[in-house]
Amino acid sequence: MTTTAKLNPTELLSQLAESKNSGCLEVVAEEISWNIYLQQGKFKYIDCSVQSLEQLKYYLCQIGWTEAIATLKQLSASAIADKSLGESLYSKMITLLLADNFDTARGAALIEQIVKDELQYCLTIDRGNSFWHDETPVPNWIPLNIEASVALDVAECLKEQQTRLKLWQNCSERLVSIHQRPYFAPSWSEKTLPPGSLNHQALTELTKVLKGRTSIRQLSILLKKDELQVAHILSPYINEKIIYLHHAPAPLNKLPNIPRTARNNSSLSNLDSEQKLSQNSTTSKPAKTWKIVCIDDSPTILSEMKRFLSDDKYDITAIDDPVQAVSQIFQINPDLILLDITMPRINGYKLCGLLRNSGKCNDLPIVMVTGNTGIIDKARAKLSGATDYFTKPFTKKSLTEIVEKYLN
Repeated sequence: MTTTAKLNPTELLSQLAESKNSGCLEVVAEEISWNIYLQQGKFKYIDCSVQSLEQLKYYLCQIGWTEAIATLKQLSASAIADKSLGESLYSKMITLLLADNFDTARGAALIEQIVKDELQYCLTIDRGNSFWHDETPVPNWIPLNIEASVALDVAECLKEQQTRLKLWQNCSERLVSIHQRPYFAPSWSEKTLPPGSLNHQALTELTKVLKGRTSIRQLSILLKKDELQVAHILSPYINEKIIYLHHAPAPLNKLPNIPRTARNNSSLSNLDSEQKLSQNSTTSKPAKTWKIVCIDDSPTILSEMKRFLSDDKYDITAIDDPVQAVSQIFQINPDLILLDITMPRINGYKLCGLLRNSGKCNDLPIVMVTGNTGIIDKARAKLSGATDYFTKPFTKKSLTEIVEKYLN
């Protein structure tokens, strides 16, 4: 059984984009997974394990590709079940749609729509596992001309989805999925209507549609409104139990719910508190053999290092300010330093050089940690005095291996 861990997809994707990495970030959380394809730090495609024809129809509606919608309705069940065209439902169906209605601009727009929609689900994950694969930055089923047209800026997409998430969190707390299916309470007309944009007549008209079979997403297509706008309109009536919500149907019920509070990322103050509690604990523990200093401006990365190296034989000190790192290192006298390259004010190369030139760290293993895997960076790391080079995102196994390599 794989143990899940704290996970921050936003942090991971930001680092990969900043380093202009090419490959696939696999994110796994319970029954669902995402393969996030990046080329030179740009989004190329996101493949989610939960897919449905209703979702694909929604994407086609969003970009106004009416011809493809008609083709989708005509495709037979045997074509859908045929595994020769690809492993996922979307890859099979999009391949068939492009064969019948090839349109580079619309095809690229469809890919971009899928990327943005799948991203919003993935960003809500706070526990799971991540794996980086260098081999394939783009799925091989996407045609070259469409592939060349898609290169979404990661920072812009993350900002857009974070804004939308905040708006979702302003909706009714009972609304946890865009795939929930609203329906009216039997005696709704006898209740006092809350302040809202719908009067009794408008609600009566909605009763013809909202019978527990149409999702909020599908309703947004019928009303030709953004789904967020529809959710905000319905929220007062959901709160007052004039409108109830059925659960999302399978397989869409596997998708993560809308988080009701913003993600509470680990901070360095929390890390320091944990260290003080550990030091002041009256519980007797075996003496820790190896002192490791982890230097990174990302609290998430420091928290992951601390968690992965939680064995009693390691004594971990997390430092998020590279300017203050030198004096702390001299006080701690560590056995190993894990040093991030990309940091504000002073980068890892300069800090490594300062430590080597001090004369107090001549034999100390210093391992550079970065998302950049270029040959030039490896050369710069060696010139600055680094012992080795280690890339992120990393797994517990890969981190432990590099640590044990220099502590054993």
